[in-house]
Amino acid sequence: MALKKTNKEDMTSVVDRIEEENMRSLSDIPTDEDGVVRDVPLLAGVEYQDQLLRTFSFREMTGRDEEAINKPDIRSNGGKLINTLLERTVIDIGGLTRKELGSSKWGELIRSMTGADLDYMAMKVRQLSKGNEITFTHTCPNCKTKLKTIVGIDEFPIIPFNGNFTYPFELPGRGYKDAKGVVHKTGTLRQLTGLDREIVFPLFRKNSASATTMLLTRLMSFDDGAVVFNDKVAEMSLRDREYLENLIKDNVFGLDTNLELTCDVCGEDISGQVGSSDFF
Repeated sequence: MALKKTNKEDMTSVVDRIEEENMRSLSDIPTDEDGVVRDVPLLAGVEYQDQLLRTFSFREMTGRDEEAINKPDIRSNGGKLINTLLERTVIDIGGLTRKELGSSKWGELIRSMTGADLDYMAMKVRQLSKGNEITFTHTCPNCKTKLKTIVGIDEFPIIPFNGNFTYPFELPGRGYKDAKGVVHKTGTLRQLTGLDREIVFPLFRKNSASATTMLLTRLMSFDDGAVVFNDKVAEMSLRDREYLENLIKDNVFGLDTNLELTCDVCGEDISGQVGSSDFF
């Protein structure tokens, strides 16, 4: 089922509300008597039973939550870690609760959300649970000095959602050739979800090209209904694959966690998502 497109006035209102949320200090985060933060606007939202759910409520982490996300099979998979954390700490999405849906459907709802929304939600949970500052540890690529940088969560800008849960493509190269030799070139890509990340993220540590193949297989659909198979995506030209990868990057939204730093020792500029952090 196609997701409803949000009009520009609605998007402007949502972005304004998010900016207001981000400007609050930790002590200003409004919680109810149970310690729950209510009705925070999502960046994109998620469709469920013909409704576009646009808000979420959450609580801070407990020791039980920390134990759950530190299980080896979860800790080793960044996508699964975020999904597990949010399954536990999010109280409702658009008014729907885990109790109302049941554990299985609640997990499916979380995993059907865009990766950008899930990261935003996790950042909010982290802010309430551990404070506004995150310490990054990294190594200067020039002088190899071990560095620590403290960054405020509110320093990360938000790339706005453009309203497109799916977006069209037209392959510029040889296209996608199916098992019968028929070539397909036009279709749509969809936004990455929590389930996609849980499946694909572990593959990037083993073979980034294979992970990219799996990712494209999951996100692509063709206008003529051709079924997309992993082995056939692997046979696509680099030109077509890079075109699709760039199109995905062009439609990325959410928290921009890239850092622009300067080494205190040698003055080298360091950019990108550098090093590890104390996020959880």
